[in-house]
Amino acid sequence: MASLVQIEDELIGYMRQYAKELQAKINTMRIFQKEWKTRRALGSTDPTTYVANPLISFPLMRRMYSEAPKLLEFARQEVTDPLQKFVNRDLTGITALDLKMAATGLLRFQGVYGLNESEMANGKLSDKQYNSRLSAADCLALGTHLEDQQKGKQAIKWLRISLDQYEDRLDPVHRLLQTGRSQIYEKLGLTLLSMHDLPASQDAFKKSIEWASKDDSTSLAKHLNDNLHHMFVHMDNCRGKNLIPRTSTLRCRYFTEGSPFLHLAPFKLEQLNFEPFVGLFHDVIALKEQQDLINLSKSRLEHRQADSSSVEAEVPMNASAHVARIHQRIEDMTGLDLAASKPLLVSNFGIGGQDFIHWDCKQPNEFVEPFIPGYRTATVQFYLGDVQMGGRASFPDLGFGLKPSRGSALVWHNTDNAGNCDIRSLQATCPVLLGTQWVARKWISGSGQWRRKPCRK
Repeated sequence: MASLVQIEDELIGYMRQYAKELQAKINTMRIFQKEWKTRRALGSTDPTTYVANPLISFPLMRRMYSEAPKLLEFARQEVTDPLQKFVNRDLTGITALDLKMAATGLLRFQGVYGLNESEMANGKLSDKQYNSRLSAADCLALGTHLEDQQKGKQAIKWLRISLDQYEDRLDPVHRLLQTGRSQIYEKLGLTLLSMHDLPASQDAFKKSIEWASKDDSTSLAKHLNDNLHHMFVHMDNCRGKNLIPRTSTLRCRYFTEGSPFLHLAPFKLEQLNFEPFVGLFHDVIALKEQQDLINLSKSRLEHRQADSSSVEAEVPMNASAHVARIHQRIEDMTGLDLAASKPLLVSNFGIGGQDFIHWDCKQPNEFVEPFIPGYRTATVQFYLGDVQMGGRASFPDLGFGLKPSRGSALVWHNTDNAGNCDIRSLQATCPVLLGTQWVARKWISGSGQWRRKPCRK
């Protein structure tokens, strides 16, 4: 019986929440009813005369096409018998083509008569003020239509006016119809992005996230906002604005812990970052070895990807004695096993050649060896020549870039200490502006590396 009392208490809580949600639904429906009734009361009782004004006919068409079905779907939820006839109303006679034609007609009217968008939205046609206006949702629909027609500049104007026309008292309705500020800013951000206005686009996506409610989907805005942030940092890295961090905890040192041989001939390591580890090994590949890699790959270079800006060729471990020694050196530098890793990949970047922002690691669904080929614990990149201009290495999430010199090797870890792909290892190569760039990359497989990943602190 005591447990039944607990269940009853839970039911009371559920009923309270249910009543609260029903009241919220009633409030939203009343806002709809009041808004639509107010609009209709402003016009003529004669339907023909009423729709003769394009500032009335287009919003009417848009409401019947975009809002009415959502309103009816909203009403169908938890409906009572008296509402059945209302919610089962058939609206299939209004099509996307009808809405498109209405938007085209309104915009043609604007163009022919040279009307100002803002004045038009507030009911002014050819110096005459009418008792009608376009709502935020109307302006959003026009902006979307223009963007679909690849008329970005005009679309941006209408989307900004949509924000000006937004009425806070109608916010519950806008959220239900997915025409809230969050959605308007997201559409504005996408349009600005298509116009290559990256700063303004990022600002719009930030606003979209700020105005979102718990029920709004912000995954697209967050994804694009993060990517744009990395893009801006990468651009600054390529321009030499974000240099290697100089802090008391980072240091240059002789590296001896990879193998006993390194106690006799240590590497020169410039540690650039702790977590994830990023280090620059100086003078680790000799001129003969550099030339050997280039000669072994020259006759087999090809575009391995359709959208790639480089030509590449794989060089197997047994291709020459030089290559075998380079692989032993990689194991000494990283402390990692290369048995499951793919061959060295030699790449040549010409003018404009680059590796755009990417991760070298793909997260496996489960940690069962052998892992998927894209799951790479670390990357080693040898520099086989100097570039006259451009070609800097960039770490957008870490916020710095550098220009490695010929004979050096850049090493970074792609996984964190838990073995998961580390978003901070985001990496890129800046476009070559003058000259050509030769690099050799070794992607080190995650298979066989458990308990082997070294600590670099």
